Amino acid sequence: MHTKTWDNIVKDIHSPIELEDCLDTAMERVTDLLGVGMGSLMLLDKENQELSIKTAKGLSEEVIRDARIRIGNGVSGWVAKNRKPLLIKDIEEDKRFKRREGKYHNNSLLSVPLIKKDRVLGVINVNNKNDRGVFKESDLDKLMEISEHISNAVDRALKYEEVKRLSQIKLDFVSTVSHELRSPLAAVKEAINLLLEEIPGKINERQRSFLNISRNNVDRVLNLINELLDMSKLEAGKSGMKRNFQDICDITRQVYETLKINADKKNIKLKLVMPKGAIKMWFDEAQIARALMNLIGNAVKFTQENGMVDIRLEDLGRFVKFSVIDNGPGIREEDMDRVFDKFYSVIKAGTSEVKSTGLGLPITKEIVELHRGRIWVDSQARHGARFSFTLPKDIRTVYER
Repeated sequence: MHTKTWDNIVKDIHSPIELEDCLDTAMERVTDLLGVGMGSLMLLDKENQELSIKTAKGLSEEVIRDARIRIGNGVSGWVAKNRKPLLIKDIEEDKRFKRREGKYHNNSLLSVPLIKKDRVLGVINVNNKNDRGVFKESDLDKLMEISEHISNAVDRALKYEEVKRLSQIKLDFVSTVSHELRSPLAAVKEAINLLLEEIPGKINERQRSFLNISRNNVDRVLNLINELLDMSKLEAGKSGMKRNFQDICDITRQVYETLKINADKKNIKLKLVMPKGAIKMWFDEAQIARALMNLIGNAVKFTQENGMVDIRLEDLGRFVKFSVIDNGPGIREEDMDRVFDKFYSVIKAGTSEVKSTGLGLPITKEIVELHRGRIWVDSQARHGARFSFTLPKDIRTVYER
């Protein structure tokens, strides 16, 4: 009798997004499910057409490190090439099997391919049943069924690794460019400040006006550089996400109180509605605060004087939902599909003014999605806008929707 139910095993396999964690969890659940003391999970290197062990149980570090199997060679190579599972009752009688060092209870072995959309990802091998018995067809059926879930999880993790790799390349480039741009811009800003302070000599009001415009533009470019770097860090997973179990209501209240000062200056009624008491969940306080600051700050900025902005936090059980609602000019219909696109500056309905650098909303979307949440917008021209996002209290619940 296994301590974990089938649903829990599947959930555990799908939970990790990092490749190494995904593979380790899969290996642990497979060996537990089948009651075996030895197993290996091999992935295919497409370029070299070679299988190598990425995680294992009951094998020495040396075997794990040195095992390399060409497609078509050995049991694993045969399984990968033919895309068919194997149940071998006596490995001594199978010429495909090469015995490696280790203590074997008997000669029974299971080997199953990992396949996603007709693409071979790797192979799972298990042997050494804890009861020292021989594998049965029912054992093979279990391994084949669980291998489908492992294939999906591994495919997702591999894609995530590739995205991380490309994002890291972009981050390195952006970091280098940012550094090269910051230094001269800082020097330009310092020179402008010296002129405005009249250190080199007196300036007239027309000159002061031009210098202030120049300084504002330098600040705008520096802000764009910082946001671009922040966006690249988020995409590369280098933003230092630190999830803690804490009260989401508390951070919402803090952001509300911070931005209420700006709302009061414009006579905007800023209203906060949320459940009484605490809602404890796992999230990164700094990043979620930033997401809220972006959405609420935008609503206050783009809403006319004497307008209203509502902030709502709802407890939906496994999820929480945020909504930021304003009665401002709304968003033009042609902009709706591109609201969260990078570098796309949304123009509010009834205006011709470019309102942002085009990175605030994409950064917010990235933060929400890093928390495995979902964000969207509802708006009509001249009828305000409603930005909403949901966050799971436990990231594993996203697989149950």
